[in-house]
Amino acid sequence: MSIRLKLTLYWAAVLTAILAIAGGAAMILFARNQWGGLDGALMEEADTAAAGIVRLDNASAAGALLLRLSGERDLGPGHRVRIVAGDCVINDFGDTHADLPVLGATPPRGMRDGSHGRFRFAIVPFALAGQPAVIEDGVDIRPIRRSIAHLGTSLMLLLPLMLAACVAGGYLLAGRALVPIDRLARALAAIDPRELSQRLAISGDDDEVARLSRAINALLERVERAAIAERRFAADAAHELRTPLTVLRAGLEVALGRERSPADYSRTLVAALGEVIGLCAMADQLLTLARLDQEAAPESEALELGPIVREVAEAVEPLAQAQGLALDTTVAERVFVAGNRLQLKRLLINLIDNALAFTPAGGRIELTLAAHDGLAAICVADSGPGIALADLPQIFERFYRGAARADRGTGLGLSLCHEIARLHRGAIAAANRAGGGSEFVVTIPLLALPEGARRATVPAAPAA
Repeated sequence: MSIRLKLTLYWAAVLTAILAIAGGAAMILFARNQWGGLDGALMEEADTAAAGIVRLDNASAAGALLLRLSGERDLGPGHRVRIVAGDCVINDFGDTHADLPVLGATPPRGMRDGSHGRFRFAIVPFALAGQPAVIEDGVDIRPIRRSIAHLGTSLMLLLPLMLAACVAGGYLLAGRALVPIDRLARALAAIDPRELSQRLAISGDDDEVARLSRAINALLERVERAAIAERRFAADAAHELRTPLTVLRAGLEVALGRERSPADYSRTLVAALGEVIGLCAMADQLLTLARLDQEAAPESEALELGPIVREVAEAVEPLAQAQGLALDTTVAERVFVAGNRLQLKRLLINLIDNALAFTPAGGRIELTLAAHDGLAAICVADSGPGIALADLPQIFERFYRGAARADRGTGLGLSLCHEIARLHRGAIAAANRAGGGSEFVVTIPLLALPEGARRATVPAAPAA
């Protein structure tokens, strides 16, 4: 069902309810007005007649008064007036075809309809010659009933016509209001997936369609950037893989071109193994990046970063010592985050491995964990040559290696760190230190845990 038809149906339902309520209210108010005016005038007339009869206290004079009253036609085409005392009718004048009300022995003051609903009577008790009596003053109410019925018939005919006209107008207006949406849909359908640089035209009005167009344009821009990054990533991966594969192939072809000594074959195989190890490392990093790209958020748990940082530091310290480097570790306690243990360890290992690769012998690497302003901050600093200023803005791009790093690594390690930090709702930044060397700072939002939950999360330290 189209939106236009849905809107029309909703409008028809609402309008039907409104018209039904309005018609019912009009009928009730009109009927109340008709009956209220008649009842008030009839009761006043009966009160006046009863008071006159009591004042005259004369049977013949009272009869003349009732006879004159029965001849009045200002309240209706027919008039009937009676005085009843008990079961005895004292006076009875007017329309003999009037249907009389059914009254008890001592009827209360009020309004009564005739037995067939043709007349309406005002009932007023009074004292006649010291005896209780009742005056019944009634008029023909069929004209009022016909007026109320006529109004009901008119409403029954008029309201459906009004409903049909309003629904038709609503259908036309809904179609006109949805024209920009239809135009927007056609413009979107016309965009070629291979030409994501196209954008939707935005009208000058700041309405809902204009805001939707801007949101779609922003989405197209993000999709275009992602597509460009994907194509560039594929091209860079092909380029990076082609070089080592070409070297590997050339070495093998040279080795197999003629008979060689066992030592020559051994050197060729060792060189080929080195290239294969590099290719395997690159393939592993590419696979990890592909998996991270597919994750909206990693499978996380409440973690204390201190034990993880110390574990990684203890694992890489022998490597640092073998290269003649000092590894200083400073860890704050009770720093909790929501994260994935394996991914955070990989992030730390990549950053420390990067520092080990670019710090000369005799240098120092500092690994620090702190917490401030609601963030856990992990800092890896080294005393190496630092990062070229031209490389800083691009250092986290995939396959990017500056001039100083062109012959080292795959250019994917820092990209992995960036993706892991992003998936943990954090960030990573690189900078040169004032005293020389570089530092990488990873910030991740802290996780506030109850004291009991913290004790349950932190594993007990092993006995010394």
